[in-house]
Order: sequence, then C-alpha cells, then structure tokens
Amino acid sequence: MLPLTLLVTMTASAYQIFVFAVLASPLIDDLDLSRTQIGVVGSINTAVGATTALLTGPLTDRIGARRSVVLVLAISAVGMAAMGVAPNVWWLGVAAVIGGIPQGWGNPATNAVISSRVPAGRRGSVTGIKQSGVTLGVFLSGATMPIIASTWNWRVSVWFYAALFALIAIVAHATLDRDPAAAATAPTDRRSIDAPAVPGRTSVDRRIVRLAAYALLMGTAGGAVGRFFPLFAEESVGFSLETAGLLTALAGLLGMGVRVLVGRWAETWIAPTRLLGLLSAVGVVYCLSLAAATPSTSWLLWISPPLSAIGIAAWNAVAMLAVITFVAVSQAGRASGVVMLGFLGGLTISAPIAGVVVDQTGDYRPVWLIAAALAAAAAALMLVTTPSDDAEHVHPEPTVGT
Repeated sequence: MLPLTLLVTMTASAYQIFVFAVLASPLIDDLDLSRTQIGVVGSINTAVGATTALLTGPLTDRIGARRSVVLVLAISAVGMAAMGVAPNVWWLGVAAVIGGIPQGWGNPATNAVISSRVPAGRRGSVTGIKQSGVTLGVFLSGATMPIIASTWNWRVSVWFYAALFALIAIVAHATLDRDPAAAATAPTDRRSIDAPAVPGRTSVDRRIVRLAAYALLMGTAGGAVGRFFPLFAEESVGFSLETAGLLTALAGLLGMGVRVLVGRWAETWIAPTRLLGLLSAVGVVYCLSLAAATPSTSWLLWISPPLSAIGIAAWNAVAMLAVITFVAVSQAGRASGVVMLGFLGGLTISAPIAGVVVDQTGDYRPVWLIAAALAAAAAALMLVTTPSDDAEHVHPEPTVGT
C-alpha cells in the first residue's frame, strides 16, 4: 500500500505541468494564447515549485511526512480545479502558482516517507516505483486528456483529475500510518559513512550540490523537450492531437518501468553518478533524433518514447535515491528541496526561452539542439569522476559465511 500511495502522490504533484503540454493546442485556441505564453505559464508553475522547495523541504522535516503527503495531494487538486475554470491567461497563471507548490513539495514529502519507513535494500525499488508516478502522469495525461477534451472539452478533462486528486488525498489521510518516532540524525547508509570528507564542507553537502547542478542541466533540457514535444509533433511533423498524446503516453508508460529498474540498479549494481551519466548520454541521442524529425522522417517520433523514457525521465529516480541514501532521515526533506530547486529551476528557465525561439524562428530544431548540448554537459558532469566520487557506490555487505 505504501508504494502505491507514494506513486499517486508523485503523479498528482507534477500533473499540472503535463496538462500544459498535452492540452497546449486547445488552450491556445480557447484562451487565445501564444506559444510563449504557454511556456511562461508553465514556468510560473515550476518557478513556484523551485522557490518553495527550499521551504517545503524543511517544513516536511518539521511537520512529518504523512501530513506533507496529504497536503501535496490536496493542493494539487485545488490547482487543477482553478485551472479548469480559467477564463484567460492571468487566471491560468494563478492556477499555475497553486499547482507549483506540490510540484516542489512532492519529492521532499515522499523521500521523507521512504527515509523513515523503508529499510536499506528496498529503497531502490520503492524509490523507482514512487518516481514512476511522474511518468504515470505523463501516460495518463497523454492517453486520457486529449480523448476527454475531444469528446467534451479541455475543462472537463482538468476537472476530472481535480476531483480524483481530492479523493486520493482523503484516502491517503485515512490509510497512511502516522510518522514513526524521530530517527537518529546520523546517516546509516554505508555510502555516506565510508565516503572521505571534503575540507570545508561535508561529503553529503558536496554530493547534494553536485546532484543539484546535474538536475539543473537535465531540468533545462527536459523542460524544453517535454513542454513542447506534443505541439512539435502536431505542427512540424503533421501528427494529430490524439497521436501526439499517444506518443506522450507511451513515453510515460515506458518511463514507469525504466525508473523502477534504474532505481534498483543504482542501489545494487552501478554507482549512481555513473548511471546518471549514461542516462544523460541517451538523452543526447533522443534530442538529436527530434532535431532530425520531419514529415518525411516521422518514424523518428515513433522511436522517441523509449529514448525519452531512458534519457529524459529515468535519471530522477537515481538522483532521489542518492538523496535518500546520502543524508540522515532528519535531513531528507531539506536535501530533496535543494535538488528540486535545481531541477525545477531548469524547467522554469527552459520553457519560456524555448517558446520565444519557436515563435521567432518558426522552427523547433534550435531548441532540440540546445537541449542535446545540455544533456551532454550533464553526462560529462557525472562521468568525469574523482576517486571519492567512485566511493559513492558500495556493494551490499556479504552475508555471514560467504
């Protein structure tokens, strides 16, 4: 039950940003928006998440993981409901502000649950499952919202999920166990204990800062791609709204499985830093394939879902596992907030810039090429390691008698 609760919490926390992408076309038509405005409204959502993550992270440590999870779900419902009644871009911006709070709070809240309730050895799998909630949101938004919007209208599709998230908040409040007694403040994971200290700052601080820098690069690349992929598929390649939504849904569906898999790998098989670098390298390939896609090479978009799942979506599970295992239970929320600041900061700056570039040039290719360069920089950041970085991954201790 716990992994399911974490999964749906992550789905709700990030869902509004997918709505801006999947329903971009009807939003533009109904509210008379430009692509730049779509990018700016989405960036309001992530900017609020980035800035409030520095507050909601410590707040999670203070009020407890259970209350935080319920609040994330409830505020997500309010943000979606506000979006559903938006008469213009200004009201849409208000809805984005409300929805931005759970956007930045989802990971601190759910990471704190794992840190306090899930023993080492299972954290990789549980983290992968809960991080797949984000890609579940990608799948659900792409698979259901265009159909609902075509059958009724886009507002009905938004109200449906507002009601669903409100119901889940009530269920979570009733079923999630109360927070356990405060855990010891010292980290117990061997990767944190064995790592050498860095003069002037702790090894945990250095790793969290590095993860935040990586998250900034990948958030910037992924924000541009994720926000405008459906519109690109419609406008530049000639796909329908439903087909573009299907491709988005496939990427989300595959991303769920990939996040669970890489979460397990990062705990048992390969150092998190190296795995993050390899995933970003796949992201480079994905962005370059988009740059090469045209109506005559539309098949490139049909191979994009697995590339997107691996190269753009999967890294988040590995990064969140690293946060959970590198810091003490009492600091899980705060550290998660720092990494989320980098990630959501990247999402914030990328969307409006990408929107302006497309509006001014009428071409998506410069955006995809810049995203490829950012993913390459992220890969280099993680693959160019030092001996102390390699110490991050310590294989599980052998059992007695082996």
